[in-house]
Amino acid sequence: MKVLRFVAFLALTASMVAAEWPQAAGPNGNFVVEGRALSAFSVARGEGVVWRADLPSTGQGTPVVSRGRVFVTSHEPTTGDAQTGSGILGLCFDARTGKELWRRKIGATRTTDLSSLFSDNTAASPVADGERVVFVNVGGTVKCFDYEGKELWSHSWTPFGRHHARAHEPILHDGKVILMHAPRYDLPVSATTKEGSKSLGRGREYWTHLRAFDLKSGKPVWRAEAGTSVHSTSILGKFSGGSSAILTGRGGGHKPPEEPYGLSLVDVANGKSLWDRAIGGYPAAQNATWSGERAHFFAGGDHHSLAVGTGKPIDSVSVTEGASITRWKEKAYETVENGKLTKAKKPITYFTNVVVGNYHYFRSFGGFFIGRVNLKSGKVEYLQVPVQVIRKAGGEEEVLWEKSLPNDMKNAKGHRATRDKRNEGSGWGHVSSAPPVVVGDLIYFPTMVGMVYVLKWKAPRLDADALVSLGDLGPAGKTWSLSGLACANGRLYARTLKELICLGRDED
Repeated sequence: MKVLRFVAFLALTASMVAAEWPQAAGPNGNFVVEGRALSAFSVARGEGVVWRADLPSTGQGTPVVSRGRVFVTSHEPTTGDAQTGSGILGLCFDARTGKELWRRKIGATRTTDLSSLFSDNTAASPVADGERVVFVNVGGTVKCFDYEGKELWSHSWTPFGRHHARAHEPILHDGKVILMHAPRYDLPVSATTKEGSKSLGRGREYWTHLRAFDLKSGKPVWRAEAGTSVHSTSILGKFSGGSSAILTGRGGGHKPPEEPYGLSLVDVANGKSLWDRAIGGYPAAQNATWSGERAHFFAGGDHHSLAVGTGKPIDSVSVTEGASITRWKEKAYETVENGKLTKAKKPITYFTNVVVGNYHYFRSFGGFFIGRVNLKSGKVEYLQVPVQVIRKAGGEEEVLWEKSLPNDMKNAKGHRATRDKRNEGSGWGHVSSAPPVVVGDLIYFPTMVGMVYVLKWKAPRLDADALVSLGDLGPAGKTWSLSGLACANGRLYARTLKELICLGRDED
């Protein structure tokens, strides 16, 4: 393979649309924005890096950018390896320089493993509306501050069961912050373990729901009628008439109590269900998304579409048979039409799909493939990508296709973040991954080991010509991230276990 080089940057235009990134899903709530950003970068080599800032400890939430400031969460500082904790920090940085401006503590009642694949207290990203920033400790506290760090309001609860998974992000809409909320206020802490959830029951009183809070006052506005699995990524969208709704799911592993498994469309104005659709065995972690008048999701090895207006099924297509598959064969890519991928237990990686234009992009469980479904024709395409690139001194590179290097899982202070051995893997074929982000003509796919695959999403074929670059967020084996990318004013913002990173050009 002729290794992709990192010498050309895209020119950034003055007419940048994505000036801010107020929430994890971006200004439009769907991980898609107009504009342009770097097409190639390497933090391991210092290419495209504007600044880097050490973080106090580990964390998972995506950075958000507003009015020249970057907000991000972190666990409180640790003093040793594989600690647990309940408190997190809300951090504010200067977006142009990376200087830390202030930090605030957000405590909670629920202790978790730091950098856990499940229920990490920093899993929820902040939201910022230009005047206020809201930090969520999913261990049981939400706090709102002004941009100088003055606390405006706070709200607390006792989390229940597996109270949060990486991909469920707070939503900012119409003067409200909408987040996933524990079901009860009167549960003793001893009853909030995953074991406790089984004995306490599966009735509606134990469901997890979306909960809306007024940004100015912090007062609760509504609780959704539909239950939301902790594994679901709730997606904000708009009907052609302009009204908004949230698509959310129930189901997945570890037997969430919200039943029946399936999808709901929630009215963002009042939390009422516009419709509920039961889908047998639906894995809510393979998040549904919607664009236009259709909702799209994966289940049972197939891609499905529903009518957003009614929730009724429209069509489906296999994502494992009859696909165009471009694989790496020793020294070059080869494409096979009408090919077949081995049907994995789970056909796509959790949380890692997005709709843009006429395509639904996703990452596959069955090998290291990025895939897409043409929503008009039903054609399915796959492109194999390296699992990791090791960038060595002198510009040499080693490309790994089958297995990544073991990750040291260390934070900026050199402490190992977690005892969970699953964190040492590539992030492919596991439940924890960051969402892809679309900026203009490019789609960015980050992975747990700090790789970022950059592709032209409009490419006529999903083959080698569609792959623009193989970016990285740091040295192989020493970089770990479950955070999505943010884009504001042409710069990309990323976080790892160790640091907050700004990618762009000095003059931008």
